[in-house]
Amino acid sequence: MKYLHVVLSIIALGATVMLLATKPWEDGAAPQGGQRDALVPDISSSGNPVEPAAVNENNTQASSAQPVPVPDTETVMGIQVRGDRNCTVTRHYLDLGDGTVSEAFSCDRPERPTSAYDAYASRTLEYLAYGDAEAASTLGKRLAGTDPARARALILRALALQPQDIEPAMWLASQAYSLRGRTAAARRATANSYILTRIVQELGGDVAVTWIVEDLRESGFEDADLARLDARVARDLRRIGDIQLEVLGERTIREDLR
Repeated sequence: MKYLHVVLSIIALGATVMLLATKPWEDGAAPQGGQRDALVPDISSSGNPVEPAAVNENNTQASSAQPVPVPDTETVMGIQVRGDRNCTVTRHYLDLGDGTVSEAFSCDRPERPTSAYDAYASRTLEYLAYGDAEAASTLGKRLAGTDPARARALILRALALQPQDIEPAMWLASQAYSLRGRTAAARRATANSYILTRIVQELGGDVAVTWIVEDLRESGFEDADLARLDARVARDLRRIGDIQLEVLGERTIREDLR
């Protein structure tokens, strides 16, 4: 019986040790190991506790991400582009070397900072455009979509005031007059592109009209039609000379076609 009491005492002591080892932390005693990790809240980089993620009824974490808004788009030169882009869509014509021409599009960011003229009201630009090439070109580009005739007149004025800057005219030729095909609108657009590009040529710009002539002939233009377009080029050059004489006091360009 003596040994039986000793054995029972050992069993009771072992049970007490096991109970203490598995009892949850309380009464200020320091937690041990994994218990400490479970009791200390996660801290974000801002130092605030991170709230636990919501769990749905299927015991899976619910997503808090909001739907990504789809940006507005618009049609430019027959292709869909983002409305919030910060670049200019440009059409390029690539000679494939086998008698065919391919086209490609690029979204070109401006190479120079936005001009201060872009912040001016159209009425202010209209006033300045009489003798300021940049004001004339800025307003011309602004009106290209709503008043093509006025936009064209302003671009010609910009050329008269600053003939070495051919960018506004080539911008209008490629952006506003970009339709192609045999429709009446496309024929007019291509004709206007030809006239503007030929004007730039006459002012010394290193530009080509070969692909435009090919487009015109494919859409039904004949030699007599091209001759009438060249007459328009000569008339616009005279208009540019008149603007120079009025504003600058002299004509600085030649008005006879090469």
